[in-house]
Amino acid sequence: MNFMKSLQKSRLTNTTKTIRSFQPLVLLASFVHTYGSGCLEVDAKSMSWWIYFKDGKLNYASYASDKSLAYTLKWLKLKLAAMSQKAFAWLEENSEELLNIEPENTQSIQYFDYQIICYLIDQKYLELWQAQELIEQLTREAIESFLSLSGGAVRIERELFEIPIFTRLDPKATIEDCQARIKTWKLLRPLITSPHQRPYIVSQDTFFNTNNSDSISPRLKSKLGNILRGYSIRHIAAILQQDELDVAKFLHPYIENQSILLRAPESPFDRLTGLEKPLAKKAQGIDPIKGINSNRSPYLSSNSHKKQKSRPVIACVDDSPNTLDQIERFLGEENFSVFKFIEPIKATFQLKRLKPDIILLDLTMPTISGYELCRMLRRLPGFEDIPVVMVTGKKGIINKTRAKLVGATDYLEKPFNRASLLDVISRNLS
Repeated sequence: MNFMKSLQKSRLTNTTKTIRSFQPLVLLASFVHTYGSGCLEVDAKSMSWWIYFKDGKLNYASYASDKSLAYTLKWLKLKLAAMSQKAFAWLEENSEELLNIEPENTQSIQYFDYQIICYLIDQKYLELWQAQELIEQLTREAIESFLSLSGGAVRIERELFEIPIFTRLDPKATIEDCQARIKTWKLLRPLITSPHQRPYIVSQDTFFNTNNSDSISPRLKSKLGNILRGYSIRHIAAILQQDELDVAKFLHPYIENQSILLRAPESPFDRLTGLEKPLAKKAQGIDPIKGINSNRSPYLSSNSHKKQKSRPVIACVDDSPNTLDQIERFLGEENFSVFKFIEPIKATFQLKRLKPDIILLDLTMPTISGYELCRMLRRLPGFEDIPVVMVTGKKGIINKTRAKLVGATDYLEKPFNRASLLDVISRNLS
């Protein structure tokens, strides 16, 4: 297998400086403002963080050490088991070789998870949207932990290896999302301090007989009870295909009533400080959030960055710019906040942050059908009850029935006028 050989590359010339104390947001803002493209690397607490930018967009972030690769590989296996059997089988077969990395080979560690994802895409074991989902999750977790740092050795890499770029995230929106998650994590303290903690069931009777207004089904709770045997919260979330923060919130009352015991994270994650560091404030005249490039995504409308809670938020996914413009014109800025998405796969990740009041979804798109996209959205936490309206020129009871089966709430036939559009929206918002 030539996979490992692709990791054996010459060292780059880096600029390194040890900073005893820094604010992570200020460091990120300064890097993006000064360079725009490159990799910001920070070594601290026996681990390294790598955050990659190109033209002011966040492409990828990860954190690891030579002792954490097996942990990362386990997480990837658990995620791939539900995504692609081919990808899972390949990873299972090659795990031993993948972990046979010399500790001094820093590039192998640096690109470990990303190179695996690139290889799986190249071999057609993963679809593009699956790779993007994995990369976004890896990036979010890396940024969340990075925001807790207060010092370390900082290295700037201006020249990066030529690796495929699958994601172009808005760094400002991503960081704000991570900050919101950190605030929620802090509400779980002091019982839960890290997604790397490992829950074990102490009392089966108390766990299964306690009713804490569980937000998961009895079947899922039963499955959860069977895997609380040493997996971290992060790994458990991967097994259940749930957000790790949602899993932690579910476990919290059981930890409180002592039916579940939390053990410390495995090394080297036990050295992380957790979530106790305050979020950065203004320093040295820099506003961290405003300092980070917040160029709007090309998939959003002119008023999309002004989401106002007083107006219903309408998300429109359609590969036709004319249809999107028509919807925005009919609805009008005075009544609704309209978000327009041309590329459906990228829209999925934007929608997760947006949480719209209603989604208008084109049925026939070149990269993925509206049926499949609707099915994907319904699997996301928090999207179970958001109205989804299929917009299509296809008529007939068969298409409407199929739309209902994948979770669509309503159906709007093309061509439509302003009255019919407002009618379907008001019907589903009431």
